[in-house]
Amino acid sequence: MRDFSFDASDLERRLQHARDHVCADTVTAALERARDGDGLTADEMALLWSARQLDANALYELALALRARHPVGLETFSPLYMTNTCDAECRMCGMRRDNQALRRETADLAEVHAQLEMLRRRGMYAVSLLTGEYRRGNRPWALRYVNQALRAAQAMGFNHTLINVGSIDDDEFATLLDGIARHGDGSVVPKLTMCTFQETYSRPHYAKFMGTDPDNPRADYDRRITNFDRSFRAGLRVANPGILVGLNPDLAFELIALTMHAQHLLECGMEVYLSVPRLRQIAGGRSQGGVSDADFIRLVSLLSIGLPSCKIVVTTREDSTIQHKLVPIVTVLSAGSAAVTPYSETSARFPLETSQFEVIDQRPFEEILREHVRPGVAIRNFHPPQAIDPS
Repeated sequence: MRDFSFDASDLERRLQHARDHVCADTVTAALERARDGDGLTADEMALLWSARQLDANALYELALALRARHPVGLETFSPLYMTNTCDAECRMCGMRRDNQALRRETADLAEVHAQLEMLRRRGMYAVSLLTGEYRRGNRPWALRYVNQALRAAQAMGFNHTLINVGSIDDDEFATLLDGIARHGDGSVVPKLTMCTFQETYSRPHYAKFMGTDPDNPRADYDRRITNFDRSFRAGLRVANPGILVGLNPDLAFELIALTMHAQHLLECGMEVYLSVPRLRQIAGGRSQGGVSDADFIRLVSLLSIGLPSCKIVVTTREDSTIQHKLVPIVTVLSAGSAAVTPYSETSARFPLETSQFEVIDQRPFEEILREHVRPGVAIRNFHPPQAIDPS
């Protein structure tokens, strides 16, 4: 299968067609298709996004009804930032290389191992390993560094490890995945997810926020958008694309581009997680609020309706009210800190001066996750240790 690409002009024409054809009959037909529970085409999702007679709550209630008919369990994972160094220059990111307000930290492998062990003791069985994004000359160090942490997570029995290291080239996956068990077809044995958020699928907005300098590892739009295709060739079978909600005001464009990307990955045979974090404040920057709650709920509801086989991720960038609203229609709730190696035995540090972005809900992940445990239903990858009766 060819690497993913799309024609932005064609997408714009399809969005205009959707806006021009919103009427009672077309909306009713799209809603009937949605109620089948089999998902929607990108054009049908564009139509329902454009149908403003359907408010966010109406789409949310439909998503809720569909999930009630086909319930799915809730998953979790915690982020583990190993370093906040980065060679990229993304204007909206606290880790950008020229952000003088950020205090740089890099954990040694012993500290990373201690953090993984601490997460396991607290009952967390899924972790996202995060670094910055680096120029080609610096990537061998970063990939070896992450590989050591990845192998440690496997040895400790983590069920799911997400890898967030930016875009890498075909020949670099051998370093990243060195020592990882393979099936006979070359695919990796453990559940490893490549996380590469495009942030925005709009080329003009991408250039505005990520830059255009060819020495900037984030500036190559096409290289980034095809990272999952390279990861598939390297043996990874789980992908986590995402958009930074609010970076591009045209949410319809982002929704449909993300949908098309997800559908491509599903056709490749990959399991797909979808991330839709909202803009948040960074060290040295003003508050970045993303979009309104109503539009955010509308976006997540349509992804839940239109892509039922994808796993939508909500994080503690959102406050508890939005978490409780969205958890019934998503699949993953991730809780933890965006600071470097922040975890203690009972909580975490949340200093903005060392974090990639502000985390709104700073409670211990156990407290957050327990709010969503229902009788007889456990959260996948969260198994808190049993309390010892002091008597």
